[in-house]
Amino acid sequence: MCEVAMQKEPNKFASHGLSLIKGSFYADTQKVKNRPEFYKKFVPLKGLLLILASACFSASSLLCAQEASATGSGGEASALSAAEVVADDSVPLLLEGIWENSNRYVVFDTDYIASDNRAIPNIVLKTFYQWYDDRAAESPEYSAKNKRDRNNTTPANPERILLHFTPLTDELFTPEYKINVTQEDGDILTADGECSGAWDMQITYSGHKLGGKNTYHVPIAVIGNKLYLKFRVKAENSDSVDVSTVLDGSVNDVASKEAGYWLDAGNANGILVSPPVSSEELLSYLVADTAVYPVRYWVTDMEYDPEAKARLDDGDKSYYVPKHLLVGGLVYTCTLGRRTQIRNVQKTESLPQPYSMNSVLVEKHAVTEEDKPISYRVRTSTILVFGEPYLTLTDGTRTLEEIVQSANSRKKPARKPLFPPHGVLDFDWSIIEDPPKDYNRRMLDLGK
Repeated sequence: MCEVAMQKEPNKFASHGLSLIKGSFYADTQKVKNRPEFYKKFVPLKGLLLILASACFSASSLLCAQEASATGSGGEASALSAAEVVADDSVPLLLEGIWENSNRYVVFDTDYIASDNRAIPNIVLKTFYQWYDDRAAESPEYSAKNKRDRNNTTPANPERILLHFTPLTDELFTPEYKINVTQEDGDILTADGECSGAWDMQITYSGHKLGGKNTYHVPIAVIGNKLYLKFRVKAENSDSVDVSTVLDGSVNDVASKEAGYWLDAGNANGILVSPPVSSEELLSYLVADTAVYPVRYWVTDMEYDPEAKARLDDGDKSYYVPKHLLVGGLVYTCTLGRRTQIRNVQKTESLPQPYSMNSVLVEKHAVTEEDKPISYRVRTSTILVFGEPYLTLTDGTRTLEEIVQSANSRKKPARKPLFPPHGVLDFDWSIIEDPPKDYNRRMLDLGK
């Protein structure tokens, strides 16, 4: 068992983004079994720190009531107290490996650590229509160990990037990993089917970029072997399940895995060697029993207030959602100025297609009327993604050096001939021997 320390420093998470973690820590730190996709063994997960935080929104924080009752109660939804999980600056376990898309490779775990203990990633760009792999970002130690190509494409000194990860949701593992996540209330969380997690990845470049700064944020989410940049998160809502219905040993689902308020948590356009572009607008989704309400947020210079609420009315029903979001270091709002009323919401019947969610198993503990301890499990979701992933995990059969060497040793085939091969040239010599009477006409007309 690892020792869990309570850190007394003030909460610094406001500079990174919203957290939906409810006081979790890793209770089991024995060595993890090798992921089939990886080519390397993992080290035991280190102890984590717990920091009290206050910006945690869950489905239970949404107040749906009649207009009269909402007015009578003051229209305020209390935010749940929470605890932030802050790991050391090593790479999260689910991010270890070689990730790929059509134009790049990204390796978070280079085994080289900066002097301030932050991770140094590798980024390899597939340039020239994927005919050359350019090692664009890596650590100097990696360059010294692995000789670089010298040509007009590859710079002598690659970009040096530093990473810091702040959890946005719990990093959940399937049972074979034997890593449990335990919340303050005693609930034990595991991944159901596929591992999952979400982080705000803070990227620091070696020099100042556009705008005079060198640190940017790229929120990311992982479900299984897929990494997403556009995703939504919410707190797990297993507390909404009635205890009496799940005492037969089976796993009970929440009433709706989609139900709740899905906060838009991804605002970056890529994991890049150059500074990423952050979205000016975000779109969160309030999923109620009979409708889905898209809630638009936009960048603002307001001071971030995690307690501020905005109201959405639909007939005689009222819903309360966070007025401000802090995503990727930027503050977003869904209303103007001091207003609290959300206007012009075009409700729909369902979430946009296609979408997918992670699956979370929550082992809950309770006591019967006879003071007999019982436990049961609930299945819910905390991450929602749309469309295709930004990166996928490679099969792990080759190292990055092998991938780059194999790609750059290829020879591009010769260009196809302008005209298809036709064998012996068939030329009508009569044109020369007996030229037509109007031979002086334009050459382009000959042979017509």
